[in-house]
Amino acid sequence: MNKKPHIKILVLNWNGDSIISRCIDSIQSIKYRNYSLDIIDNGSTDNSVETIKNNYPNVKIHSLKQNLGYAKGYNYIFNRLKKNQSIDYYLILNNDAIVSDNLLDALYDSAIRYGLDNIYGPKINYLDENKLWFAGGYYNKYIGLTKHIGIRNIENNIFYKANKTSYISGCCMFIKKSLIESLEGFSEIYSMYYEDVDLCHRANISGFQSYIVDQTLIYHDVSYSIGPHSLKKNFYQFISRIKFVYKFNNFIVFLFSLLINIVLLPFFLLKIFYK
Repeated sequence: MNKKPHIKILVLNWNGDSIISRCIDSIQSIKYRNYSLDIIDNGSTDNSVETIKNNYPNVKIHSLKQNLGYAKGYNYIFNRLKKNQSIDYYLILNNDAIVSDNLLDALYDSAIRYGLDNIYGPKINYLDENKLWFAGGYYNKYIGLTKHIGIRNIENNIFYKANKTSYISGCCMFIKKSLIESLEGFSEIYSMYYEDVDLCHRANISGFQSYIVDQTLIYHDVSYSIGPHSLKKNFYQFISRIKFVYKFNNFIVFLFSLLINIVLLPFFLLKIFYK
């Protein structure tokens, strides 16, 4: 029987002392055996690192001196592990996620079925609600708007099966090490948001697809570090949306898109007050 590939789980942590243990505990329940876990601590100022060292001595910690953000934080570890030939795949995972024990088996089985070089992700539920947060996603290249498939739907009412999707959420992304390296990691032009959309778009341009996997589910404490309906979140989403459009379109399309986004800005801000 062929040995299954080694999957390196990467969790980027910033001031997650109150949530990191539940994430690691769920990871340690995973049935897939050929995996390892690294925590990248993004300059935490709480007791995150101490909590991990004291309770999970076998977990590898990479401590950064400052908060580099999502893209730079992950790119740091991609570069550090570049020469490690034992790693076949990365599972990129938020520290506010709780995973199912079949997560890696389901993702890898889907990779065998649909193509080992594609990008995969599980369905994602809100942590405290019996509702979907992500069952795939769409984005508009010309305006930059994104949409989660199934968001706030109760899955008992609507069944979402494995299928191609426009992008996979950076909350939980399964990707071949060689692919992330060929794409040169996440784009660092974004301060927050759109790093996952950008990566999947560039992968698609290179001939790779994104797939949502229905056989497994994780739970996400949505926007734990910044708050789900904060002005700061909406501001960063707006700026990243404009950067995405500028990066992948000509200047005329960019100007047109900028005008549309400015007109729509009041509607985006209303999301601060309404779920």
